[in-house]
Order: sequence, then structure tokens, then C-alpha cells
Amino acid sequence: MSIWGKIIGGTTGLALGGPIGALLGVMAGHGIDKAKINKNNNFKSKISKKDSEQVFATGVIALAAKLSKIDGKVTKNEIDIFKKIFEFPNTDISIISELFNTAKKDPNNYESYAIQISECFRDKKILHEILNALLAIAYADNVLHYREEKMLIKVSEIFKISSVDYNRIKGIYENKKSSSSADKLKRFYNLLGVSDTDSLDSIKKKYRSIIKEYHPDRIQGKGLPDEFINFANKKLVEFNEAYNEIKKQKQDKI
Repeated sequence: MSIWGKIIGGTTGLALGGPIGALLGVMAGHGIDKAKINKNNNFKSKISKKDSEQVFATGVIALAAKLSKIDGKVTKNEIDIFKKIFEFPNTDISIISELFNTAKKDPNNYESYAIQISECFRDKKILHEILNALLAIAYADNVLHYREEKMLIKVSEIFKISSVDYNRIKGIYENKKSSSSADKLKRFYNLLGVSDTDSLDSIKKKYRSIIKEYHPDRIQGKGLPDEFINFANKKLVEFNEAYNEIKKQKQDKI
């Protein structure tokens, strides 16, 4: 059964609590009024791997829904980018759309979702990738609205992500459409979290460390649903491209 089937048929929401638990309860059909989704932010922070899969999937969609409407409009590009990032099967689109729309309309603010996610996932790599996905959605229309950035900065603070790391991740998307070789290289350096002044040896060490962290087996062991492992695989392709281009540029200078 897909993670979305589990969300519809499960009972995790009632036991989990918090805004994510309330959304899960709505999707599972437990009679929670969508207009009065539980505002009580008391929730379980220690959860099983099984429950963590539902928390991750639901939490990411909830934050994406809040982000997509914070600039005053929801564009088709933003929704398309969300689907592209995680590549959901068409059979699950109706479930995801219902969850997306429910989260978009509920009275809980995005901070409450971010707090619950940060308490359930202490691994910074997971939190970094959630922020990464949100920035990709925000830049779907090639413009980062000031309200979107205000939300993303606040989410990064809740996730305890430094301003340096926030700006590095943001830099991956700022010039993504640019065909300039300089802008592409800047993106690659930001992607690996290294500087153009670093030696190739130190960049190689960082690259190898990242590749190890993003191995699908390791990602899966952190409580992410199987459906999201493909996201990790795509990141590996990006890291490989970034390192190869940086390596080529460094060697050409010798």
C-alpha cells in the first residue's frame, strides 16, 4: 500500500496529535470538522518509523500548501513543481490534492506544522531537504515573493538552519534558469556547500560525505516513505553533476 493509502486508512492522526495529526484524522475520515481542525499543538515527538513516514508526507504537503498561497495566489506552476519534485503516481493525485486543499484552508498557521516536523525529525539532512523542496516551489514562477521568503526564513529558524545554510540553499535556485557558466558554477558550489576557494581535495571529501548521506538505504532508515526515496536518487544525480563540473573547472585552471 502506498503512503497515501495509509494516510486515508490509518489511525495515526488521532494518536499523534498536533496539526499534522488533525490533517491525518481528516484524511482517515474520523469526523473531524475541516473548518475546525484541532488547534491544540500538543503532539507526540517520539514516533515509530511507520508513523514518521506519514508525518513526513503530510507535513511536507501541509507546508507546501501554506507556501503556495502565502503570496496571495496559487499558481499551476507551484503545484506542478510539487508533483515533479516527488513524482507521485497519477493514482494518488486525488488524495494528495485533497490533503493539499485541506491544509491550505485549515486555521493552523505554517509555524505549527514546522514546529511539529522539527520535533519529529531531528536529523538536519531531512529538514534541509524539506526547506530545499519549499524553495523549489517558491521559485516555480521564477520570483521569490517577499511573503514567501518571510515564511521560508521563519521555517528555517524553526528548523534551526543557520542563515548561511539558508542562503546557500536559496542560491541553488536564484540563478537556476540562467545559462551563464558563472551562475551555473555558483549553483554547483552552493549545492555541495563548498566555496570556489576550497581545494579540490577538500571538495572531494565533502562530495563523498554527501553521497554517503544520500544513499537510498540511509535515507530510508531515517523514516522517509518509499515514495520519497526517488527524491534522494535525483539529488544524487545533481550532486554528481555538481562535483564533476567543479572538478573540471578546477583542473582546467591548473
